[in-house]
Amino acid sequence: MHKMIQGITSQFVEPAWEYVEDYIADALKHGIGEYTIDDIKQACQEQRMQLWIKWDDEEVKGVFVTQILNYPQLKVLLVLLLSGNNFKEWRDETDELLTRFAKEKECKYIELFGRKGWGKGFLSEINYKEQVRLFTKEIV
Repeated sequence: MHKMIQGITSQFVEPAWEYVEDYIADALKHGIGEYTIDDIKQACQEQRMQLWIKWDDEEVKGVFVTQILNYPQLKVLLVLLLSGNNFKEWRDETDELLTRFAKEKECKYIELFGRKGWGKGFLSEINYKEQVRLFTKEIV
């Protein structure tokens, strides 16, 4: 295996999990608790989400999880989480893969949530536009 991004089919989620679990746990720390690691794993096994691994030879450089959202007027490929090292090095490869996958699935847009810094440095250079800012309030 060389430098590549691999889509993990549902039956291979279990054997791949040891390679991706820490990355997914790290990404989930930035959420508000809407998913557990097990929720993500089960959704990937049930083909409700898609698991992708960025390999550099035998080493995992990053992981991302996507989900197809079926809105009444159009479909969207949501990048639910993305975690890894030196993302800028594999950003363009990831974008090409996501664009190709989204087209295959007849999605009109790719959406992703990220921290503020992602907009200027990482994503604006490859034609992503900030549409909204997400605000949350915890109900206690």
